[in-house]
Amino acid sequence: MWDLNALLLTGVLALPLEQSDGWQLLEYNRLPPNRVEFTEQGMRVHVDRSASPIIYPLPAPRQVKRISISGRLDGLLDVEPRLQGQQGEDDFSLKLGLVVSGNKTLNFFQRLVSADWVRRLHDIAPEGSGIDRVLFLNAVQSEPLLGQTRRHPLSSLLHERYVWLIDRSGPFRLDYELDQATEVVAVWLSIDGDDSQSRYSMLIEDLRLHGETVEVGQNPDRLSGGAADMAAGG
Repeated sequence: MWDLNALLLTGVLALPLEQSDGWQLLEYNRLPPNRVEFTEQGMRVHVDRSASPIIYPLPAPRQVKRISISGRLDGLLDVEPRLQGQQGEDDFSLKLGLVVSGNKTLNFFQRLVSADWVRRLHDIAPEGSGIDRVLFLNAVQSEPLLGQTRRHPLSSLLHERYVWLIDRSGPFRLDYELDQATEVVAVWLSIDGDDSQSRYSMLIEDLRLHGETVEVGQNPDRLSGGAADMAAGG
């Protein structure tokens, strides 16, 4: 018997940021969209008093436990930091949304009256299933806002947590671990400045979805063959 404290990763998915393949650049009614470029450095989003959803449907539903993202912010939102998220100040330089798998679907009438982004969001779900919610992880400009949560006033589907602080221009590297692994079908980036009439740019250089890290028990014989080989270093 071996006494092990190995850590096994169930997988990491790095989203493609240098090319547009797989990304859906949507628009809101009556709002100017952001200008999005895919470059060798990553995805650059130019905000000019604008807002638009940037969505990446995953090839298959995926269990996600941790998210990491890095990039560079050039310019700040013209918001009153302590009021960020309230009416007239409802802009964020980074909201990373996880579209969570579930059983909510749209019936025929709901599809007729729903906004285009709502229909497109539901269309992402695998056939025969739906979505539960969109969990947004928000970066705020004021440290006292950290730890706050809310349901977005425009839709009960949108849940938000204020988890990161970006209060100056320059590079950033952010990480967040969920309470439990969650089945995700898509990623939604929201980078906006329409409410506050802000102008700035955001470069996303790296964005990864991490599976759950599992601590292996004391007996490698209890693991499946492949995992036992990894734990033993073979």
